Amino acid sequence: MIKVIIVNGIKIVCLQCFGFIKKSFKLSVTENANKKGDAMGVKALMEKVLPTRLMVGIKNFRQTIHLYKDSFLQACRFNRNYSHIDPKEQVQVETRVMFLTHQIEKGLSHGDFRYGFGKKIFNELPFMLNRMEQIDINFINNTVYRESMAALHEYMARHMDAGQDVSWQKSLFTGEQWEHIINADLQDGGSLIIRQKDKLHNSELSFMMLNEHRHSVREFSDEPVSLNDLEQAIQMSMRTPSVCNRQPTRIHVIRNKQLIKQALNIQGGVNGYPLPPVLILITSDLRAFMTSYERNEGFTDGGLFGMTLLLALESMGLGSCPLNTMFNRKAEKSTRKLLNLPDYEMLVMYIEVGHFKEQVKTCKSTRFNGKTITTVHE
Repeated sequence: MIKVIIVNGIKIVCLQCFGFIKKSFKLSVTENANKKGDAMGVKALMEKVLPTRLMVGIKNFRQTIHLYKDSFLQACRFNRNYSHIDPKEQVQVETRVMFLTHQIEKGLSHGDFRYGFGKKIFNELPFMLNRMEQIDINFINNTVYRESMAALHEYMARHMDAGQDVSWQKSLFTGEQWEHIINADLQDGGSLIIRQKDKLHNSELSFMMLNEHRHSVREFSDEPVSLNDLEQAIQMSMRTPSVCNRQPTRIHVIRNKQLIKQALNIQGGVNGYPLPPVLILITSDLRAFMTSYERNEGFTDGGLFGMTLLLALESMGLGSCPLNTMFNRKAEKSTRKLLNLPDYEMLVMYIEVGHFKEQVKTCKSTRFNGKTITTVHE
């Protein structure tokens, strides 16, 4: 059945009929080429004979088809490769070990430390470690494995030093794994201490040193963050590159405590932590893009801006923590309603901002060596 849609106020035929029109023009072009030796393409011929408004409508409709098709293919690729429950491939297993280890590190860095936390983590992590040992013959030198052992070491040591029973947790690991946990190098993972006095001269540091010493913190002092400081950090970030200098990034500064609480309850990644003095939401204005192929560009440009802003805040002696906004439909709808976000802005990330406490713990979050993620094409 032939369908009809309205584009730019003009009715045009959809799918089957659109293909018929294109095929008809192609036949016409072939006939013209045979008769006149003129190799005019289908597109050129259509632009020559069709009204401009109709041609614009057809082009926009074609972009819409590409958008849905390419988004579907992208979703298929993601679905084939992301780390599903019960993964078998090494990187997918490492992904889940890293995620679970990070949960332990967050618990270890919590100012209001809760003994016995992480039962759900311990119900999954030993299984993933077993699988990692089966897949990677050199697991003992694997950065992910070593970080997990170090985080587990700190967890067990802190409990045992306080006289807490860890027999259940110990029973979940093999004897060899327990030896690795007990003898783990704490430089490989766990928590570390961030001191306010060490941030006093951040503005004088080289980029390498500033970047090396920046860590995300989730607890801040009670000192208010001035709007002037935030505006300065945002202005410092305006040199961030963007596609064709279209600058799609938009910034929402949230200072209302009730709004911050509601927004973070929806986000769900920092439950149990005190509210930050300021919450920044980075979005990307979809009106700054021109074709369906740029559907993901907002994440790229917004992410670049986010990293620049994190370093700008650090250089000013302000603590920060980026939080993802990769929401399901319900969470995104709730966030949009809460913050009254326009339809044309896509969520990129949150950033918590505040002054450093005199001393605070945070996740060590061990990084890979750059050489291990680099492929050289010559």
